Amino acid sequence: MRYGALLLLALVAAGCMGGGGSSSGSTAGSSSVPTATTLPPSGTVKLPDGIVYTVAAPGQTLRLGNLTLRIVQLTWRSSVPGAVAPPGTRLYAVFRVRLANTGTAAGTVTPTQIWLRNTLNHTFLASGTAKVPHQLIGTTVAPGDTVTGSIAFPVPGKQQGGLLVYRFGDTPAKATHVGIARFS
Repeated sequence: MRYGALLLLALVAAGCMGGGGSSSGSTAGSSSVPTATTLPPSGTVKLPDGIVYTVAAPGQTLRLGNLTLRIVQLTWRSSVPGAVAPPGTRLYAVFRVRLANTGTAAGTVTPTQIWLRNTLNHTFLASGTAKVPHQLIGTTVAPGDTVTGSIAFPVPGKQQGGLLVYRFGDTPAKATHVGIARFS
């Protein structure tokens, strides 16, 4: 038993010495993010799915890598001209948001970059064909620019939750850090 304790101490000491070179820097960055099983009201956590989530409380600005997003207004409408209406659609959540490109390259808002995510983790895709003032889907935002525009989501009824946001250039399948801008 004494040899087992000495072996354990030697292993712990070896682990503390690092020796990882460049890999220790990336580990430190990801280990500084607390882990959680649910999203917090605001802040940054890593969930069991391995993805880091940054959450902005209602009325606050979401800061996520190469963009910022703030929900300016949410209206619920029974119809939106030109919007796709999947089966079960009864309402449209129309968000007016302020989106800034804080990166060094132009970014285009894609249909899968901003989703409505409810409290049950169901996601709803934006309608890129909706005739809303200053439709953001398809808009290119130059580095350093800020745009204000609208995004419409067909939904089966009023939802609670947030906008699930991906950084410019990320895809849902490969993203490791995403944002949630909560609304009330």
